[in-house]
Amino acid sequence: MSVRRITALPVLVTALLTSLLVAALPGVAQASVSLSDGAVAAASAPETYLYTTSNYYWSVAAVQPAVPGGTDLTLDDGTGVPLATSAMPGSRTDFVAVNSNSGFRPLGRYQAVATGTGSYWVQQRSGANIVTLPPITHPGSTGPSDPDLAFAVLVDHDIVSVADIWLTGGQQFWASTLSAGSHMFLVSSTSGVPGTYVRNRMAAMNGQTIAYVDGCTKYTAAVTGWHALVVIGDRAPVTNTPTQGVAYALKRVDPATPSSCPVRNFPSSTP
Repeated sequence: MSVRRITALPVLVTALLTSLLVAALPGVAQASVSLSDGAVAAASAPETYLYTTSNYYWSVAAVQPAVPGGTDLTLDDGTGVPLATSAMPGSRTDFVAVNSNSGFRPLGRYQAVATGTGSYWVQQRSGANIVTLPPITHPGSTGPSDPDLAFAVLVDHDIVSVADIWLTGGQQFWASTLSAGSHMFLVSSTSGVPGTYVRNRMAAMNGQTIAYVDGCTKYTAAVTGWHALVVIGDRAPVTNTPTQGVAYALKRVDPATPSSCPVRNFPSSTP
């Protein structure tokens, strides 16, 4: 496993949910908007959003249309060369994730280009968090404070979140609920294959190995390395007080009980 600086994540879900910024209210974006990490911008016309990655992590840019099928997302490099386009139907979130870990894409400037018709929200996350799966110390789970659990979180005022997770090829973990498979993506790259360093939503979906078992979603890593956990909600951002959102509880798969999900009752305990 390569050496990485670790950004500690709070154990309790409530602490995770209250630490993020509030989204901007709808408005009209201006030309060549500079998009800061984590900020949500709203617009009603096609626009180009500029940002720079500065962390050796996965990053992501995303667009949430207010009108079904109205807005798509193309990510360009700093010179304007297109890298990937996401064009999901309906009101689903378009996103493009970039692997800037050592040996993959270099840090630098990107252009997130929103195209189409209708209003939308856009957000970019430069990446600075790591999810670590704790070792298994007991079967089942006791709830949100269980030390065996990690969490992937999306607060209601964001449209996308991203965190790095180190996995070895074939390693498996559980995510609470069956809906995780369509809203939390395990994104990976293959070293030496540049076409896998930038992944749109469709590529992320087709590139992951998941199974729906015992009321949960089971993920299997295809390669060894730093993966991205990208979480989207397929809904408009809203601001709640206190902060609310969704948190998928994650736990390693116990080889002795591969068909029994230990977080199937989350946030309640599971025997």
